[in-house]
Amino acid sequence: MPGFKTLAQNREMINSILDTAWSPVAKFRLLSGGMSPNNLLNGGEEIVGQKECIACGNCVDACPVVMREAGRVDHQTERTSLHLEQIVDDACIRCYRCIQTCPQVDSKLKIVATRHRMTEKIVHWWMAISYLLLAVTGIALNHYRDMWLEPFTMIIIFAHKTGAVIWLACPFLFYFFDRYHFKRMIEAVFSFGQKDITWWSQALRSVFSKEKRPFQGEYNSGQKYWYLTIFLTMTILSVSGIMRWFGEGSIDSKKMGAFILFHIIFAYVIDINFAYHFGRKFLSRLIQWFKVMSEKSVADIEMLDEKRGTSQGIKEFRVVDSPSQKISA
Repeated sequence: MPGFKTLAQNREMINSILDTAWSPVAKFRLLSGGMSPNNLLNGGEEIVGQKECIACGNCVDACPVVMREAGRVDHQTERTSLHLEQIVDDACIRCYRCIQTCPQVDSKLKIVATRHRMTEKIVHWWMAISYLLLAVTGIALNHYRDMWLEPFTMIIIFAHKTGAVIWLACPFLFYFFDRYHFKRMIEAVFSFGQKDITWWSQALRSVFSKEKRPFQGEYNSGQKYWYLTIFLTMTILSVSGIMRWFGEGSIDSKKMGAFILFHIIFAYVIDINFAYHFGRKFLSRLIQWFKVMSEKSVADIEMLDEKRGTSQGIKEFRVVDSPSQKISA
């Protein structure tokens, strides 16, 4: 957490909580000072259990893992940090949205959680932006170069080279500003075992059957494949791009043609993987969120026009988790 001062005796414990793939909101709530005085009635500071979960459900609603695994959780007894831990288990992706939405967590601890992976997130978005710049300018140069005037072509070439420099600088910036999380990511991505074999077998079976999808934690085998693809294509595209950039005129045409071919092939490889990554991260979550939000609400109450606004006007009450059961008022 560069630039942010915390108590020395607490820093190691807080880092350990935030780096563990487990819902951290309950522990952060206990580390906080309790409910804000602004939310307490007179004498409320004497109440026992100010740090307990108030079952507001904010953390449950904010968690993307809950949205994927359980959909919408409406029962009040399940809208707690304890139930959040039961749903998420060790599949936590360490987004810390649960901490940000919890009214029981102190604002300073929320800042700590926000800054904990700040470098990693900035580098991630920097790489995404530089990739989009490289993809757009690369496609333009390879397919539409003959359609433009020379000055505009030079601008596109300059933009492509600028994107390449930014892209190559990302891993070095990550290592320079946050060595701990850089090493943590490298160790996780380049570790292989029986769990990876099991994950891929489950993933293949889930494609052709209704079997449950494999574990979707922070560094599952699918994520490892994505990171390894980035590393491989980054290396090959960098070498072939540098040869095209500095070797033009000094390398014979056959070798230069081979470098260009490799560059184009692996550019298509990363384009296809990025399209899937984008669809998996954004489009699938958006579709899932829309499906969940379009379901029946907690209570579907029909009011009689002549008795609207009265208790007698409630004709029917339906609970979303058991829509077949109707309770007559």
